[in-house]
Amino acid sequence: MDKVKSYYFDNIKNIYPLHLILFIFTPIIIGFFIDFDLSNERDIIINLIWIPLFTIPYLLYPKKIIYYFITILFFVSGFINLTHWLILDGPITITSLLVISNTNLNESIEYLSLKSTFKLLILFPYTYFFIRSLKIKKQDYNKPNYYIYVIIALISIIFISENVIRHRLIRKGSPLLVKVGASFINEMKMFNEFSKKTLPRKIQASSSTIDNQTFVLILGESANKKHMSIYDYKRKTSPLLGKRKDIIRVNNTVSPYSNTINSVLTILSESNLENKISFNNSIDIIDVFHAAGFKTYWISNQSPIGVWDNVVTSFAKKSDVVKFVNISSNSSFEATLNVSYDSKLFTPFISALKESVPKKFIVLHLMGSHSSYKKRYPSDYRVFENETSGQEKTIAQYDNSILYNDFIVDSLLNSLKSHGTGLSSAVYISDHGENVYDEKNNVGHNYTGKLPNANVEIPFIVWLSPQFKNTYTSQTNTILNNVNTPFVSDDLFHSIINLNNIETPTLDTTRSIFSKGFNSFRKRILEDGKEYHQN
Repeated sequence: MDKVKSYYFDNIKNIYPLHLILFIFTPIIIGFFIDFDLSNERDIIINLIWIPLFTIPYLLYPKKIIYYFITILFFVSGFINLTHWLILDGPITITSLLVISNTNLNESIEYLSLKSTFKLLILFPYTYFFIRSLKIKKQDYNKPNYYIYVIIALISIIFISENVIRHRLIRKGSPLLVKVGASFINEMKMFNEFSKKTLPRKIQASSSTIDNQTFVLILGESANKKHMSIYDYKRKTSPLLGKRKDIIRVNNTVSPYSNTINSVLTILSESNLENKISFNNSIDIIDVFHAAGFKTYWISNQSPIGVWDNVVTSFAKKSDVVKFVNISSNSSFEATLNVSYDSKLFTPFISALKESVPKKFIVLHLMGSHSSYKKRYPSDYRVFENETSGQEKTIAQYDNSILYNDFIVDSLLNSLKSHGTGLSSAVYISDHGENVYDEKNNVGHNYTGKLPNANVEIPFIVWLSPQFKNTYTSQTNTILNNVNTPFVSDDLFHSIINLNNIETPTLDTTRSIFSKGFNSFRKRILEDGKEYHQN
């Protein structure tokens, strides 16, 4: 009996080598200890199904190159998953890959310094065992039981085939890294297709305004409203905006996503969390304003070069006038590490305001509070310092960036007030928020599991000229009445069209917070599939 047990155990051990089991299941086991709710028992079954499909070929054709390939493949997969769990306390997600894709080595090192933890020491024995496994020699058995191989292979094939037939192999039948990687590739294909479109669509839209009209969209970056004193933050991070009597603060706004690209695309297009119209097929805000007879401007302090920035750059290129002031970097990666203060936007903005054109739509894309925070403000704004711990220092640097952003937005509004003509209005809104140790002891806008409120709670400020208020008294009162109404920024597209009194079949006034017919009962189910609730 002992010989029989030993015989079958040895055959099973061939199909499920111990070192491959270690590489695959260590991240899953660690995940159970870090956050049981984020762990998925199904991953164990899926990995047990896939391992034989890689190991049985080696048993039938035992070559070192095959052994090395299989071992390295499983180690790399496990190492990525394990590192993600140790640093971010959760399994790898498409959001993580979107963030990583916009990160270079220097930024990664800086980010890891923020995330440094003794848990990372687990990677050393994990890697050591991998090195040792490369030297392990396959044991030979006199009478291998190929029936066991066939049975296990059939189980794997049946499971995979069933998922293929039901069109859910990637979604439900693949290891986590494969599933996330496939989603990432699909996102890249979609964005690459979108980036080829640089001309406004021909759509039906018209402006009912006779007077000169200027609308300015100030698109912020990574601003968490709860780090702004105008939203009751403990530090005076927005003293200038706090003194203004001519702005309307909208108080209950969240972004649909916690990454720049998806948030910006939904802010600027008819695509939203619910209709799920692809960005390739969406009418966007440039299309609408162009068709309504506005001259369009895009003035940006973000880099026009980069994998994901090319999509936003495509938006920019649809404008009549495009100006990128951040040209000190060779890529979007470098742009986050180099200094390019948002004050660079002042001169081209004033030039656009002074241009003799009856109707203007101007987008100002800020660098805002993009990490690295300490690179976002000049030395004059190093106000919050003398912090002792690393976390406190990071929070202080972020708050300094918010303080400088207060100066930028205030200055831009002053320029519009001084040089704008006729009916002038402006909106300042951030693409998404930023978690600066506000929740889950995390910094950045990545997340696992439930989307942290800090990632999506954003400032939303409206400025209206005296002439606008006098001309559109009812609409101004509607805006004032809706300042505490729940809102998701993927409906800003409709709100901006409504604010500028543009008539187009694309406009849905139930999605405009500037309309009396705004649907305030919309459930705010964000990118994580869960409904947002204020803390």
